[in-house]
Amino acid sequence: MDNQSNFPYHFNSNTCKTCGGKCCRGFGGYVWLSMKELVEMADTRKMDVALFARQYVRQIQGRISLQERIINGEHFCCFFDLIDCHCTIYQSRPKQCRTFPFWDQYKKEPNKLFAECPGVSLK
Repeated sequence: MDNQSNFPYHFNSNTCKTCGGKCCRGFGGYVWLSMKELVEMADTRKMDVALFARQYVRQIQGRISLQERIINGEHFCCFFDLIDCHCTIYQSRPKQCRTFPFWDQYKKEPNKLFAECPGVSLK
């Protein structure tokens, strides 16, 4: 059970094995990247950074984010494997993904998170 004292909930990361990747799919959004993270992900894929960026990254308001794939109206991270329901760059995933579900936006409104993530429960 993962815990952070300043959050009103626990997180059971074992649930990730069976949830179908709910945090990697849904209604769309942004997965923000630093340049360091972009380089690490390109290295993981054994790709040139510029080619990696052209294929997997988009620029939004002066920042960079991973691209999404839209299939039947559902948004998926470009690195989400739809068959096995897992992240294909898990070892080099961005900080935003590493810190989920412990995001500041959920501190005061955890109910939205409970609907999205089956691994989260109140303390």
